[in-house]
Amino acid sequence: MPNKHYPSCIMNDTSHKLNKTTLQPQTWQGRISCQFMDQNLKLDRSQMKSGVNSFIYAQVLKGNATVNKLGSRCTAGPGDLMIFPPTDPPVIENISDDAEGYVLVVSTEFACELHDTRYLYQTLVLSHHQPDMPIIKLKEDEPIIAEQLFRCFMLHMQNPDKYTYDALQSLYGLFLSDLMGFIKKRGEIQISTLRSYKLMMDFHELLDENFPKHHDITFYADKLGISPRYLSMVCKEITHATVATIINKKIMYEACWLLRTTDYSISEISKRLNFSDQASFSKFFKRINGMPPLQFRRK
Repeated sequence: MPNKHYPSCIMNDTSHKLNKTTLQPQTWQGRISCQFMDQNLKLDRSQMKSGVNSFIYAQVLKGNATVNKLGSRCTAGPGDLMIFPPTDPPVIENISDDAEGYVLVVSTEFACELHDTRYLYQTLVLSHHQPDMPIIKLKEDEPIIAEQLFRCFMLHMQNPDKYTYDALQSLYGLFLSDLMGFIKKRGEIQISTLRSYKLMMDFHELLDENFPKHHDITFYADKLGISPRYLSMVCKEITHATVATIINKKIMYEACWLLRTTDYSISEISKRLNFSDQASFSKFFKRINGMPPLQFRRK
């Protein structure tokens, strides 16, 4: 097992038998859901704010599941993991009577709010180059790690509190980093042929490094050697969000983190995030978050 600090729900649960009575579909604020998969599975996305524009991950533990992706059929068996980006939603064609597993549905909005988005697009790009795409055949202890992460998602959504957002974001980041490790074990893969996903990956790497100082689309388009219009088109195509929305959410996440975890004044935070003054930052924060930064800190 990788040398990581896994949540206690992963490390302490050594029985991999599923307790179906506790595995009701779980959804958090219409942005992320996880549900148990059996022969009666119907992807319950009715509670999702945007059920179509979502990343979908499914793990088969027993039996098999056949899906149709853009006209191509693929069947996943025990230990297999499937990945579907928002642009390629699957159609479930058949699930065997003995099938068991999990399905995780993550809205693009929630996914793009990750503090570190490197693995989000790397996993999608690299998975496209697997011979059994969209299936990743897990080996050794990989199926156990994946299964317990799915279970952790469900447990955190069963009893939500004010820390649930941070917990789910952390879990999703861990899930993606493990997924990246699973894919990388299959060998180094050239990803230059998928231009749009490669571009999104490069954009998010630039954003992670530069968002505190640069808030405008022109900066990132220039760095990528493309026009702002083309960058906007690719972002909309893959994430169904504008570049401005992605940048603003990144700034907002950092601002919320600084307000929660540091003693920096509002003025200091506004300077760290390169706002012209405290008033501009407060106006931005209230527009995005619905309340002034000081009120958010006192919650």
